[in-house]
Amino acid sequence: MRYQQYLKKAKILIDEAEKDLSIGCFNKSVSASWFAVEALLRAIVLFKRKPMPERPNKLISQIHRMIHKDYPHLKYLVPKICSLYEHRKRADHHEITFDSAQVAKIFKRSKKIFQELLQILP
Repeated sequence: MRYQQYLKKAKILIDEAEKDLSIGCFNKSVSASWFAVEALLRAIVLFKRKPMPERPNKLISQIHRMIHKDYPHLKYLVPKICSLYEHRKRADHHEITFDSAQVAKIFKRSKKIFQELLQILP
């Protein structure tokens, strides 16, 4: 199933984010952290048989609605997902560079988001 391919990719990306952090590729770690969560969000959308939005902001909106409707105990994740996406945009598109302490916190949060979202999938 297609959602399983996204799930596999998400797991690879979260591992890559951790590796990037460990070797000092801080901006890459921030990006990989986001892309791991994004791939997991896409897996969830496909698992739930919803239409797949192309753009990340529309994906976040769709997940927001889904979580609030079907998984209200996970609604605290929505602002954390949005924050992670903002960090990714800063890492990739702005003059900002992240240091090890910042990225360690970002990675820890992304790993927590990742683990919580895995509850939705079988």
